[in-house]
Amino acid sequence: MKKKNLFMMACAALLFAACSESLPDGGGDGGGVDNTDGEAWVSLSVRTGGTTKSLNTPNTENGTENETKVNEMMVVFFDNHVDTPTPDPSVVDVKLWGSSDPEINTPGQGGGTATSAFKVKKTAKAFMVVLNPSTEFKTAATLTNAKLSTVNAAIINTDVTSVIGADKKNFMMTNAKGKLEPTKITDTGGTVDVEDIDLVTYPTAGEAEKQPQQLTVDRVAAKVRLFADENYTGNSIDVATVGWALNVTNKKYFPMSERSKTWMETPAAGGRGTCISPYDIWKFGSYRKDPNFEGQKTSMPNIGASPYTDNYEFYTQADATITGKWSDATAGPSSGPNASKIPALYCLENTQEEADNYQAYTTHVLLKATIAPTGLKLPNDGGVYNGTTNSDADVDDSGKIISGNDWIKVGSGYYSYGLLIKYIEAELVSKYKSDDSDNFPTSLTTTFNTYLTYLKGKSVVDVDAVALLTKEAFTTKYGSTDSGIEAGAKELADLFKQAGVSTHGADSYGSVSYYKGGDSYYTIMIKHDNDEDNTNNKLGEFGVVRNSVYDITINSIKNPGYPTIPPPDTDKKDEEEEAFLSIEININPWTWYTQGVDL
Repeated sequence: MKKKNLFMMACAALLFAACSESLPDGGGDGGGVDNTDGEAWVSLSVRTGGTTKSLNTPNTENGTENETKVNEMMVVFFDNHVDTPTPDPSVVDVKLWGSSDPEINTPGQGGGTATSAFKVKKTAKAFMVVLNPSTEFKTAATLTNAKLSTVNAAIINTDVTSVIGADKKNFMMTNAKGKLEPTKITDTGGTVDVEDIDLVTYPTAGEAEKQPQQLTVDRVAAKVRLFADENYTGNSIDVATVGWALNVTNKKYFPMSERSKTWMETPAAGGRGTCISPYDIWKFGSYRKDPNFEGQKTSMPNIGASPYTDNYEFYTQADATITGKWSDATAGPSSGPNASKIPALYCLENTQEEADNYQAYTTHVLLKATIAPTGLKLPNDGGVYNGTTNSDADVDDSGKIISGNDWIKVGSGYYSYGLLIKYIEAELVSKYKSDDSDNFPTSLTTTFNTYLTYLKGKSVVDVDAVALLTKEAFTTKYGSTDSGIEAGAKELADLFKQAGVSTHGADSYGSVSYYKGGDSYYTIMIKHDNDEDNTNNKLGEFGVVRNSVYDITINSIKNPGYPTIPPPDTDKKDEEEEAFLSIEININPWTWYTQGVDL
């Protein structure tokens, strides 16, 4: 059989969030030849662009040089698209080139040049482009008798390093469509028709370069940035931000993930009903389906055991003081062209169905801050609590906890440990001076005593609950004079000052929280799609999607957070933190998402 040399050029445009509407998919129909016989030649031109999928102004953002660099390019060819007769197409050819090979040429952001032609087997009808493929993907793609299900199988037990490189200079990118190419898109302005078409080749290189096969690719990773001031003034607290981290990050990913509509994008759901992300040219939706998209709530109830630990990486209190765990926040968000150069954290895509919108299955931000309560007062309107006068090394002369020192929250009140003992003492004086002492309410004393009982139950050493005396026993021991009652109350109150409480450090039980070093932690859920009509926990409202950048701005910190890193909660819905903080999100490109948070 005579071999035919045909030419086809494909342009891969990397848009870090979605696909660019200015780059419609599908080859032109100007004289192309369906690839049905012979061995064909293919030419690829790689174009790397900004991030995509935006609801912000500006709605596009170019990636950095490192986020856009192409070190390797792999093209996997299949014998068909996914359809009814061929639900799992077979691999018929695989090509891999390095950065010095002419098939890659010089990638550019928003524009590129045609590469040298290369051969592809005659049975190729559809293809998948992968830039900077991970080691695991290359292994799967080159297996004997591989199929699409093999090539695009979930890559497990990994982290974001595998798709961005240890030095963050090797970002893996795949078909932005979430399916095989090529594609023909017909947009009438009212409806969009998407048709999978067979690979088209041309008899000459010149014709191929005039009719390029265009496609776009997305980075596999998602990107998050946090903007916070160094200091905030809240409700009787001073706040110094320490750092932040991403919590509950995925350990699995699909090389090419299926697009899905959010609740807001689904016409029948009652939300917005349209896909407004400017780079979703197929109108498939801005959300994606990852390997653990559904069923987490029922199949992963225990965060300390498999299968939860096989799917998610998360922080515990043991990570609180480990050097390198916390990234500095950046002061002041940027909307300019260099915004993407601001330090960021990357993670694997993590999405979930509506029923699994729970904190334990949703990637979120952990913010660490140092809280110092201010304006501490002596009991019974006794004026400013002066640390020096009261021999309290945790408090300065103005009644402020010295930043970095321990303090305790009981109910809505803030105390140094020394001041708390004074309040307990005052409460006990009132109790034992009362005519109905045994029924006198001692809410503060009782609450803190319950905390001591809790610590004792955890086998914390040098901690024990304090047994209060009845009025009769108290009078027998201390007498009934004012001076006797005051001396006895002080002696009893001092029993609540226990070394084990401070040594044990950060903890919380009931309405008591012990802030070791003033460290405070905030959980900030990352929103993907707006819920502008005030609906909660809908499909696609939360999660991090590939090739999207999420900007979070801390507008204010009014109240303390958790004294310890909160474990991922399988029973706390994503939206329930609204009682603790308010979240506002606008969507922007890598697909650029921004949200403001008041804590």
